[in-house]
Amino acid sequence: MTNKAGKSVFKIRLLALGGLGLVGVQSANAVTAQEYAALQHYAQQLNPSAASTATLVPGERPLRRGMQGEDVKLAKQRLTELGFPLPLDEQFGPELDATLREFQLGLSMKEDGVLDKQTRFNLNLTDSKRAALLQWQLPQMYTLLQHAPERYVVINIPAYTLTAYQGGQQVLSSRIVIGKTDRETPLLATQIAAIKYNPNWSVPPVVIKHDLQQGGKLNLAKIQKHKLRMLDADGNAVDPATVSAEGGLGRYRFVQDPGANNALGRLKFELTASNGIYLHDTPSKGLFGRENRAASSGCVRVQQWQQLAAWVLGVNAGTIGQRVASKKTYTEAVAAPVKVYFVYWPAQLEGEKVRWYADIYQQYQTSRGINAALKLPDNPAPSAIGQVATAPKP
Repeated sequence: MTNKAGKSVFKIRLLALGGLGLVGVQSANAVTAQEYAALQHYAQQLNPSAASTATLVPGERPLRRGMQGEDVKLAKQRLTELGFPLPLDEQFGPELDATLREFQLGLSMKEDGVLDKQTRFNLNLTDSKRAALLQWQLPQMYTLLQHAPERYVVINIPAYTLTAYQGGQQVLSSRIVIGKTDRETPLLATQIAAIKYNPNWSVPPVVIKHDLQQGGKLNLAKIQKHKLRMLDADGNAVDPATVSAEGGLGRYRFVQDPGANNALGRLKFELTASNGIYLHDTPSKGLFGRENRAASSGCVRVQQWQQLAAWVLGVNAGTIGQRVASKKTYTEAVAAPVKVYFVYWPAQLEGEKVRWYADIYQQYQTSRGINAALKLPDNPAPSAIGQVATAPKP
């Protein structure tokens, strides 16, 4: 829409979608006192008690131009309810494609005209659902802000984001890739204790079980493709062609040497008490451009790994680049380990909009979706709906 009236209608639609109304609060992926207060203000503007006759778009199949079915018709009906009038038939034509792109653009989503998980989740949101999700999320934020140290990192799994903070302010934000739905990234409260340059990769058991075996046999093609070395318990090289997977592989290790194609990329962040989970670079840079970035075996791949390492160590990014360029493999301890909180929050303030993210692991409003370090204190935060608390000082 390019005319003045069209822009006005579009703004009204955004307001109806809950996208604006946070004037004066600029943020991106932040967990600050300002965002906490802004999300409370946003929650107060919701009307969860209003009778809802919202049409829900069922199913999981992605819908795109050229498809047809009852779910296409329901998607059109839901968009019509949200102020995007469409003919209520079962055909996914160019008009629905254009409308979905407009809907996605208004919510700062990937504008591709495909009704995927993220788009379906946002279409199905109502004020009642938003209010319930914020009632669940905001007390966790309150607890974090009360107990957060001077420097810390927050990894929001459904939002696929990592954010670093210092002195109550955001200093770094990065896209991340997290675990697949059958290899979930756990909700840890840990620390970055060391950084390893040009790391080798010891293949974890979950990858050996699911990716290196096929029909009771080792997948020799995949082992060769990724240039993995097979070692016995004493560190001696073993020819995988001579080993049967049927008897179990517990006494063997698979190792990938450092290099441009190493699964950990050029740098690894060592975490304490993380049960084999860590942060790292990756050679698969293209994944960061996706909307859905659940593609790892549980570890977290960081797009801005060089900047994060520089901040953790208190050096500039060029210094990190020089150390990596040496091609030497070594570990550097972090003098003051940095706390890392893995969270599972549906709402995130991005610019002046509240962005909502799909429930990829089905953990919203469950105890499983709350980091144990952020369980409600004895004196929990005031209700997100109905009163505004003074945001705790970071």
